[in-house]
Amino acid sequence: MAGVISAASARTRTTVLLNLASIVEKADEQVLPAVYFFIMRSLKCTPSQLGTLTLCRALVQALSSPISGVLGDKYDRTHIIAVGCFLWGIMTSAIGLSTSVYQAMLWCAFNGVGLALVIPCIQSLIADYNPPEQRGSAFGLMFFISAMGGMIGGFFGTNVGHFQPLGIEGWRLAFHLMALVSLVTAALVFLHAADPRRKGLISPLLLSELGMAHAHKDSMDEKEMLRHATGSHGSLKSMLNARPASGGKGTSVSSHFRQMYEDVMTVMRIRTFQLIILQGIVGTTPWCAMVFFTLWLQLLGFSDLVSSTIMATFSCGCALGAFMWGLIGDQMSRRFPNAGRIITCQLSVVTGLPLSALVLKGLPTTTVGGGPMDELLLTYACSMLLMGFVISGCGANNSAMFADIVPEELRSTVYAFDRSFEGGVAASAAPLVGLIAENAFGYAGSVGEAPGATGEAQNRSNADALSSSLLVCLLVPWSLCFLFYFSLYSFYPRDRRKTKELSAALAPHRARSDGRPGVFGSGGFRRIAND
Repeated sequence: MAGVISAASARTRTTVLLNLASIVEKADEQVLPAVYFFIMRSLKCTPSQLGTLTLCRALVQALSSPISGVLGDKYDRTHIIAVGCFLWGIMTSAIGLSTSVYQAMLWCAFNGVGLALVIPCIQSLIADYNPPEQRGSAFGLMFFISAMGGMIGGFFGTNVGHFQPLGIEGWRLAFHLMALVSLVTAALVFLHAADPRRKGLISPLLLSELGMAHAHKDSMDEKEMLRHATGSHGSLKSMLNARPASGGKGTSVSSHFRQMYEDVMTVMRIRTFQLIILQGIVGTTPWCAMVFFTLWLQLLGFSDLVSSTIMATFSCGCALGAFMWGLIGDQMSRRFPNAGRIITCQLSVVTGLPLSALVLKGLPTTTVGGGPMDELLLTYACSMLLMGFVISGCGANNSAMFADIVPEELRSTVYAFDRSFEGGVAASAAPLVGLIAENAFGYAGSVGEAPGATGEAQNRSNADALSSSLLVCLLVPWSLCFLFYFSLYSFYPRDRRKTKELSAALAPHRARSDGRPGVFGSGGFRRIAND
């Protein structure tokens, strides 16, 4: 059973490193909006320009994500993750060196390339390492851990921003330190993580069956136990004998790219994929808009420490919500296999609508005795915690549904194109919030340009304009997202059944002599997916 132990060890080690990469990715992502206030003051820019920083990164990230998907389905995904961590680390440091908002836009764009390489491969590996009935909780745990990384990054950036150690502006130091952490993560993933498709490991999906065989048939020898698992997973022998890809001997470059194109078009034709992308575009838009939450709190008059504390509680709510909604989705999918996860997502979306209105327009913006806004910490923190919890249900369950509608060889592609389409359109929300605030609700000037009480009044007026703009960018997209989920009740069961039947039928033929997945040479999935 040495092979089983080796696979279990690789699974544990790789899962830890994948979650570490998720933490660093989210922390890196959240440092930028956490220091909007300080960048605005340092580089003399407007809210719409700040939103453009996020847009540049998110747009390039979206356009680059398909590269991650194609590479992840052909090469070692852990190496791709490591390269992504290294690249975004270098670009993050470059952002900290920027002397104008336009330089920052350029480096943010390149930073998006590194970020694009990471998440699709992480999601694909998590799907491979967990059976279908546990994927909701597995993705929920990933989102939980990454949200904690976002909390750390946001809290750190906001509180460091106003310091000037060694004459370096605090927000710049925050970027440099994040870059260092990213480079260390890249080295750890490259050296110690394992892609089960490339390392010749027993598939982690078979470990539970091997464990049951061992528990119920203590008298069985190793070969008998392997045969027991092979009864329902004919690819076990292939995985035992798998070797890393040799680079495609005997395959022309043109045929290689033709196969990539066909794989991509296969994913694009799946109706469930199209519909999840459609709801995801509008559903992700509010998340891109919420990068202004920290700035909104600071304009209201909260101190940097209290603003970051409130945002930390929001991130905690998002983290707990992602994990709990993932567990709920698993339970619902067991009871209602074809509708459970869809119902879970809709519940999350619809409960988030009134809470968004409460947080942005229902909470007090002045204290009873005219004291500092920090006195309202508990009120805002509890409201943001609850909001973060209820709105975080879609990510884990959407990821689990994606894993159900394509075979494992195309999972990196499906996650990459999900990021591409959703991120590309939703990224426009960040500058859109600024434009709506400036042109529709009267946001004027930069941060407290006028002195004394006049500057405070200007900040409060701008905070009100920003909250109105945020409310528009949350309620409208989420309402559409809720409605779009209804279409999945018709198509998800069909696509799920087709993929399940195909995977079972083609499992014995999943490996070729060169150790690379061989399902698609026959075109089987393409034919069935298009029926």
